[in-house]
Amino acid sequence: MSLENFAHFNDLSPKLREELEQKVESFGKRVRYKFDIAKPNPDPEKYNGEFVYPNMYTLDPTKFTIQDPYENREGKSKTKNIGLVDDGFMSDTGVPERFKKIKVGGSDRSVLTLNIEDNRDDFYMAMLLELHPKNKGSRFVSKTLHPIISRIDENAAAKDARTERSERLKALNVAQGMSDSELIDFADAMQWDSSEDIEILRNKAEELADSNPVYFNDFVQGKTVEYQSLVKQAMNKGLISFNHLDYSFTWTGNQQVITNLPPTGQKTEIQKMSEWMQTSGNKGDDFYKKLKSLVKGGKKVAE
Repeated sequence: MSLENFAHFNDLSPKLREELEQKVESFGKRVRYKFDIAKPNPDPEKYNGEFVYPNMYTLDPTKFTIQDPYENREGKSKTKNIGLVDDGFMSDTGVPERFKKIKVGGSDRSVLTLNIEDNRDDFYMAMLLELHPKNKGSRFVSKTLHPIISRIDENAAAKDARTERSERLKALNVAQGMSDSELIDFADAMQWDSSEDIEILRNKAEELADSNPVYFNDFVQGKTVEYQSLVKQAMNKGLISFNHLDYSFTWTGNQQVITNLPPTGQKTEIQKMSEWMQTSGNKGDDFYKKLKSLVKGGKKVAE
């Protein structure tokens, strides 16, 4: 592939081409670009991380135009047609007939790594990305297209990597230090089957801590585990029930409504009930205390 001038494609002014090449060369041996294509992971267990990515994303547009601010050559237009020319497919008159597409795979977590020192194709790809209308940092960023590309600041990325490493160490220490009872509470809060063998639960907790340490650390801090596990355990004991028709929790014994929850959003009924207990003042506090006494007291049915 190439970003050299073929027919009416990539006919940059000498000054813009020199400026662009020097910019890419200044990145060093490699450069990485982040594509904002991730979506929140709907899985409450977050096994694959907090975000999910498409299996393969293809950047569009493949071809685009820019306004060359330095073009002053006679007979040359300031409007430039840009595209990664596949020089294996040219017409008899030298006009490109096929253009390479830029793709990033889901396994790369939306990050495209280019080895610009050793690979000329990657060098051209970086040049194109610096011109692309969806690049947030490009001088040619579009005013109508949603920008999704950003060049990664390697110093900042190194700091983030060290922070994530520290978070992972912290998370694994917490997961490995859980007692059996704490592990069961954690499993209930995660809405796992807490009746599984304790070694299986411990392995699942450690896997989560390793794969998504930031989520794990946020989850175990505060009262999230305590409240969500209490709701799950109360449901398992038959003390309270959830009605999907009106999105309400009731006392199982007398069918008295405890509260109606908002039906919208991605959170589960257990997560919402936990939040209700923590944000409903005295009513939530009183319910929490009563429910805790019933669960810990081993009662099966609420009076």
